[in-house]
Amino acid sequence: MSANQANRTGSGKSSLLLTLFRMLDLDSGSIIVDNVDISTLPRQEVRSSLIALPQDPFFLNGTVRLNADPMERCGDAKIEAALRKVGLWDVVVEKGGLEVDMDAEFLSHGQRQLFCLARAMCRESTILVLDEATSRYENPRHLYISSEC
Repeated sequence: MSANQANRTGSGKSSLLLTLFRMLDLDSGSIIVDNVDISTLPRQEVRSSLIALPQDPFFLNGTVRLNADPMERCGDAKIEAALRKVGLWDVVVEKGGLEVDMDAEFLSHGQRQLFCLARAMCRESTILVLDEATSRYENPRHLYISSEC
């Protein structure tokens, strides 16, 4: 199942995301995921079960590997496969591989968004939350991603 909320500015999209991640509490009503009211679950459990792909990518100080898999839960083969699917594996190899440190200039903005998608692919979850994640792609690769991932 998929859900999409595409409305005008100020319609509550960001508030919905903040509530889904339990950063805001509901005054009334409930959010049900897999027949469970998420307000009955610990906040950290809810947050760790969701994958967010932000509009503005973020990175940790460290290697490509650390940034692709900050929780160290998947192996190099899975990281490589994810980077291949988003078209970044050759870029990473050219710059030194998984062990090279990432800095501000390591990837372009569009490539950083693709990297965040690869990071999401390395996690185990059935829910991916996109917050205008494709709004700044540099080329139509997002159409490719939509069909391949």
